[in-house]
Amino acid sequence: MKQIKVNDKCNGCGLCIVNCPYLKENADGNAEYIVGTAIKSEDLRAVEKVIAECPQNALEIIDAGGTNKTGKAGVEDVVSMLKKELEAFKVQRVTLGDIKMNTKNIDIPVPSSRLEYRKDYNSEREARNAAINEFNRLCYSESAYGPILKKIFVEYKVNVLKPYYTVTDTEDSVYYKYNQQIRALLANAYAEITGLVGEKIPESWKSFSVYPNKRDNMAIETLTWFDDRSTNSGIITELRSRGDYTSIDWYIDHNIDFDYSEEYAGEGMFGKSKYKNKYYFTGFSSAARDFINDLKDAISSQSGEIVENILDSVNYALEHFEKQITGELRKKISELEGYVKSM
Repeated sequence: MKQIKVNDKCNGCGLCIVNCPYLKENADGNAEYIVGTAIKSEDLRAVEKVIAECPQNALEIIDAGGTNKTGKAGVEDVVSMLKKELEAFKVQRVTLGDIKMNTKNIDIPVPSSRLEYRKDYNSEREARNAAINEFNRLCYSESAYGPILKKIFVEYKVNVLKPYYTVTDTEDSVYYKYNQQIRALLANAYAEITGLVGEKIPESWKSFSVYPNKRDNMAIETLTWFDDRSTNSGIITELRSRGDYTSIDWYIDHNIDFDYSEEYAGEGMFGKSKYKNKYYFTGFSSAARDFINDLKDAISSQSGEIVENILDSVNYALEHFEKQITGELRKKISELEGYVKSM
């Protein structure tokens, strides 16, 4: 079975695609051989002309067949070739390095308070309580850090885990490339068999689509729910395990200053102006920045354990998929053997 091989010299001029029905344009704009087709003997001269005219010398005819026999004996060779491919087929598992959580580029905006510098408090204690409440509201409470962690986990899920829970015919899916691999294998086998014995098997035989079932595969479900783990991931426990250094009092005492200024308070009994001290706090941004830095450090410390916990789910999904795809390919080979017997 003769096919066309396109090498990396192709620059996408398109001349061959216009003049050859066995080539198409790929996503990069270059020529690509149409999988599952074999050059017909009557087209061979025309194809050779197209190859000779390629300005980049990027094309050549290759013998892609699995047999040098003819008729039924040739088909039996193709069946043997498919069995060898089945035995060799593997779905590559992932390592911690493949799905690592990159914590170096995490961007968490530092919260700021509108209450900072506002002279609204009648005592330093009142100003301190306001600063503590504001720090808790914007940084330290679950309602503050929860959305931050959720965003980080969602980004990790979409940027790293998405290929492993996407179970559709898209480039985003790790399962898609294996489907494409088997489809090419079956399409080429079909083309070769057709060339050997004519259209003795239905074209539908080469169709192939196998994906994990989200409903039945809890590993896939675990990956799609990954971001729900954000608040019980151990990150906050790790941050607060550092004792006084990550307590609210520490952030307040080591960053926030309290001061006061005299404010006009009206006229006294004899027209004398009255003043009173109004307190305020400053340094909130510094306290918030320290907290965010400590939070990033806690995320970095826990990232290895977080990834370890998800690694088993990813590899279980891949292992289950391997069994699915080899089982379906085995059925295809069995079908083909049935057609061979009837020839």
